Amino acid sequence: MKKKEQTSWASITHDLKNAALLPQQRTVLLSRALQQISTRLPIAGTALVWPCKEKKVLWKRYYEGCKRDAMHPWLLARLGSSIDELIGLLQRDSASSPLETPHPLLLPLRILSAPPSGLWIIWINQSAYVSLDGPTLEYIEHVRQLLEAVLEVESREEQYFSQSSPLSDRELIEMLANGSNHALSAFLSLTRIVAGADFTFWAQAYQDVVEITGHSGAKHNGFGFTLLRGQGVGGRVAEYGTMVIGDYRNSPYRDASVCDLVDSELIRSGIALPVRYSTAQGTGIHVAAVLYATRRAESRFSMAERLLVQRLARLLEPLPFTNRPVSFFVPGIQHISDHKAKWYNMTLHSNRIEDVETWTSQFIKGTAIITDDEDVPYVFAHTEQISQIHAHCNDQIDGIQKLSLVAPGVHAPGQIYLCSSIALPPAQWPDFFADLVMVCNLVISRREQTQELLDHQREQWLQALLQGKPPKYIENDGYRLGLPIEHGQIWVLAWSPEIVKALKSTQKRITVENVVLDLVKSPLLFLGENLAIILLEQQTSVSTMQLRNALLKYGVTSPFWIVQGGQYHSFLDLKVVLTRTISLAQKARREKYEEYLLDVSMFGLDSLLENPRLTQELNTFATRLLAPLIEYDSINGSHLTETLVLTRTLGSPQAVAEQFAVHVNTIRYRLHRAEEILGKDQAKPKEQTATTLAAFIWQHFHPMEQMIWQQRAEDDSQAGL
Repeated sequence: MKKKEQTSWASITHDLKNAALLPQQRTVLLSRALQQISTRLPIAGTALVWPCKEKKVLWKRYYEGCKRDAMHPWLLARLGSSIDELIGLLQRDSASSPLETPHPLLLPLRILSAPPSGLWIIWINQSAYVSLDGPTLEYIEHVRQLLEAVLEVESREEQYFSQSSPLSDRELIEMLANGSNHALSAFLSLTRIVAGADFTFWAQAYQDVVEITGHSGAKHNGFGFTLLRGQGVGGRVAEYGTMVIGDYRNSPYRDASVCDLVDSELIRSGIALPVRYSTAQGTGIHVAAVLYATRRAESRFSMAERLLVQRLARLLEPLPFTNRPVSFFVPGIQHISDHKAKWYNMTLHSNRIEDVETWTSQFIKGTAIITDDEDVPYVFAHTEQISQIHAHCNDQIDGIQKLSLVAPGVHAPGQIYLCSSIALPPAQWPDFFADLVMVCNLVISRREQTQELLDHQREQWLQALLQGKPPKYIENDGYRLGLPIEHGQIWVLAWSPEIVKALKSTQKRITVENVVLDLVKSPLLFLGENLAIILLEQQTSVSTMQLRNALLKYGVTSPFWIVQGGQYHSFLDLKVVLTRTISLAQKARREKYEEYLLDVSMFGLDSLLENPRLTQELNTFATRLLAPLIEYDSINGSHLTETLVLTRTLGSPQAVAEQFAVHVNTIRYRLHRAEEILGKDQAKPKEQTATTLAAFIWQHFHPMEQMIWQQRAEDDSQAGL
């Protein structure tokens, strides 16, 4: 189609969209759209039958074309109570039409799955009826869809935009324009309802960046990011003032610095549109904010839903524009500008403390060390320097300045130590300290968010592995996380309750993992609150003693246990060995072993009992050997099984008698009776060994405390107590 014709259709599209957005001008815009259609197509006329909201009459009618005076009464005479009735009449009476085109094109207009709510009629000239080309038919269908969208918007206006709707509350709109967080939260919640969205968020568009300042429906409380204008979806909307729609996963505007964060919210389909402000000149594109409406499913927003969201955005316009302080822009000072460009890049993207320290050290021509709220350096290489500083009483020694990272919203601020060879703050950068505090807190926050996400992914993987999820799925995720899942050695760390509270802090967990990474070059995988796992691909020269000492040095208090020696040689082997090593570490913590560094082999018989490969077989062996006793106890209500088991595991009848607080002869009698029921010569070494092994296995599955309690209850009953 020629460029002029394409421009004409674009004008029709523009009028129909505005008919949805501007209800007061809807009649004029629909008439103008029909007029343009009648001049662009080889038709005798076109009509639109539209429901009347005022209910004075059932239908509004629009007509453009020849014989207007005759067509209006002819259409009016055929308007019944429904569109289906009108279609039937037009199909039967088309020959009586004042126009010389007996077969009109009838295009019913529906909203959702309801019966037709409107009708678009086109009387095509007979000579052109068979010559309509593909592009023209496509545009006709496009216009029909737009008319349906306008119709659907009109049907929802009473619900969303009436005088009783919260969206008509000018006080709410004014509060939002003045920066009220409560008003923004309410507006975003209403946007979710109107658009049928899962997740909505709001970005303030400054002169240089776009920054998320509010959201509703996020899975993660810490959701938020900043983009340069022109970059990413929101940056493009702010820069060019045009709406962006589509599947975010496949969007050409994905920005590498934020896509992982957005993907963590499982966002697929989305709309991002500008909220504009006005200027005295009234020229150019002026965007004050960006409104996002998204879904976690692939179902795209309909044309009507897009128009409704645009209606919402227009309620706010013109939105006051907010200037963000730009103290880092100092024209004419090249070397400062270079440093500020790097500073600015860190505020947007970095999650590494090392980046901030390196940049600051270069700028001040000295040393910068950042510490947490306990004054522990984030970078271990600075530990000795901080220790030396702590040895002095003054905050400022040998030219060292201590700057607090206190800022609004920072709950546990740390410090930054500056040893500078230049005067601070520099004359060209008077806000240097404030900007340094800001970038430190931004990077620390981003660092903790990244770590929390990674910890969550690793723990999910461990849980899925231990729960026996499909092997291929778990195996592939293990590769994605960069873990040695084919062969290696397992170390399990078990924390005491005293340590668990401290490790709830993300910063403390990062510190612990960094100690492990620094020593053994493998990540620490936290499992619940009490355990952490290290998967070592190769033998390491670092001992568990060295690791424990390093953790103690960096604030991990005792007691905690490390169990090593679990070797695995395949992915299928990994789950078995991991389960076994975890069980032994839990046993060490539960029973408060006095030795904190343990090897799997040191657990002796317990090591066999905790081996998932042997558990079922050992349990079956013990149950079969003790079956005669178990059956006898079940019939007679006695506890001879417990007496035999406790005698073999405690070592003597005397020890059992002391536990039960009965005479030793009573235990000897019960033991003799139990051996009679088993029916084997317990004096033979082979039988004695088998029975003793069965006793230890039985005790493993039936805790001793329960056995003793049951036996004492029986003795008390017999004594008449």
